[in-house]
Amino acid sequence: MLRRLNLVAAAICCVFQTENAVADPLTPTGKWLVDYRNDQCLASRAYGSAQSPISLGIRPAINGETYLLIVARKHSGPQPSQELQGSVNFGKGPIKSWLLEYESKPAGADLYQFRISAAEMGQAKTAAEIKLTAPNAPDIDLKLELMPELLKALEDCTANLKQYWNSDGEKDGRIAKAPKGDLRRLFSSDDYPEEAFVRAQGGRSQLILLVDEAGKVAGCDVLSPSGIPALDIMGCQVIRNRARFTPALDATGKPVRSTVVTPPIIWSM
Repeated sequence: MLRRLNLVAAAICCVFQTENAVADPLTPTGKWLVDYRNDQCLASRAYGSAQSPISLGIRPAINGETYLLIVARKHSGPQPSQELQGSVNFGKGPIKSWLLEYESKPAGADLYQFRISAAEMGQAKTAAEIKLTAPNAPDIDLKLELMPELLKALEDCTANLKQYWNSDGEKDGRIAKAPKGDLRRLFSSDDYPEEAFVRAQGGRSQLILLVDEAGKVAGCDVLSPSGIPALDIMGCQVIRNRARFTPALDATGKPVRSTVVTPPIIWSM
């Protein structure tokens, strides 16, 4: 399942804007890479220099209905993470998106994570550039090239991921008995994310899970976002750490991989 695809593209340049000046464009230091992983598909490209690296990541959800745009830079992120009202613009007007800024300690990087719908991501196919905006930070302008090919590669990867996890297995006969698990008692009030609690934010979301042959949750993604990224991320974190399933079975009684859609998860103050 794991393989890597290189997309040879012309240089994509990044422009960081301030009120009074525009910095020199950053050129990419490598090609687009599309990783076909066992639990997700991810396209990424590096920019900048060894001293000041920046990268852009594009990750479709397991079901392909939403996309995460992830910008990473070598910098200490906020402690704890913080939610900000940002936007994504493919040249057709800003798409409002709550974003989560946090620190990836293993990588030593500050990450900005934007979630947009697949329909909104479709604007990238004909876009010449993308502008990512976050409060109290310079805009990030990236020139886009080979986007139809890149998005097609991600769509193919998502299709392979669905096949690998038997996402339609109950319909086509690959799964004779569905996985079973009780998610109702996994959450407690201590799980409420601090940033959402401070803002008095609540919401309703549904998640899609990848359940392996041993009944362990090997992957989690957002099927129906709450609109509050901290809530969605915490939902996946709790379920991945605590949930256990009786695995799905094929027609011979052998445990097989499967996907599970959770009941609605309601976060309320």
